Amino acid sequence: MLVEGKADFIALGRALLADPEWPNKVQKKKVQDIRPCIGDHDGCLGRTFKGKPLSCTVNPAVGLEAEMALSPAAKRLSVLVVGGGPAGMEAARVSALRGHGVVLWEKEDQLGGHLLAASVPEFKRDVRDLRQYFLTQLPKVGVEVRLGQEATLTRVQQMNPDVVIVAAGASPIIPKIPGVEQGHVMTAIDLLLGKRQINQGEKVVVVGGGFVGCETAVYLALKGKKVTVVEALPQVLEDMFSANREYLLGMMGKNRVEVFVNRALQEIKNHGVILSDGPKGRESLEADTVVLATGLESQKELQIALEGNVPSLFAVGDCLEPRRIFEAIREAYRVARLI
Repeated sequence: MLVEGKADFIALGRALLADPEWPNKVQKKKVQDIRPCIGDHDGCLGRTFKGKPLSCTVNPAVGLEAEMALSPAAKRLSVLVVGGGPAGMEAARVSALRGHGVVLWEKEDQLGGHLLAASVPEFKRDVRDLRQYFLTQLPKVGVEVRLGQEATLTRVQQMNPDVVIVAAGASPIIPKIPGVEQGHVMTAIDLLLGKRQINQGEKVVVVGGGFVGCETAVYLALKGKKVTVVEALPQVLEDMFSANREYLLGMMGKNRVEVFVNRALQEIKNHGVILSDGPKGRESLEADTVVLATGLESQKELQIALEGNVPSLFAVGDCLEPRRIFEAIREAYRVARLI
């Protein structure tokens, strides 16, 4: 636009938090190296509205550029990163930038972790850009990626790394309720990844009104399904930043996603669900498919097995506690900066 005279000046906002080198990388035709803003507001406006210092989900050094600067490692170490989600990829990237020899093991056949499911809906394409950024950067900084490689105590000890960073992530929680084992019940993550398919029929009940549940509900509604979200708390999207929350609620309303709050899932039937605690006591909803978005639980087994059995061990991301991309990248950056 500048070259064609369509603009005299271009202003950048949050893009410069995510990557202060944005203009230089564009000028040098290194667009693929730009660290993308994903628009979640968790690091910037979400923090300032709470009276916390400004930061950035994808760039933990924002506001602490001097304190959080990366320096060459005093001694080159062999570093094994286990897990290829956002925490693992960031830990590998920063460790390699500092001069360590880094190998990244991922048990699945592709990198991304929960970024893969999170980026499936078209309205989450910014998350897709973040995953692509990591895929571009890891080989550039010299990270050796091994896919389909599941870590065990024996395999890790055979490799004998100086440092192990566990970023094993978290898996979906399956509530212990009658009927949950039926064939028309699936997790939102399995659905988004294509591991499970929606059954015949248009009625879908999504259990859980957090980020995953509401985004999955809109995704299904855009495909023509009649979707109802059931949430045990008094409101959905309780911890989402206000601007993002209003936008997503607007999408839910526009696509006629029905929302039931203050409802606990009690039982899953062949063609519906039974809810309790509502104004009518027990009530039923028809459903051809039930999608579970009932939270995540940390995968701690590897970390526990490795404790005391490797020279140096760190854990980052959801395997410590399921949270957001902000915490995953922040923890990984801090650990990799100091080893």
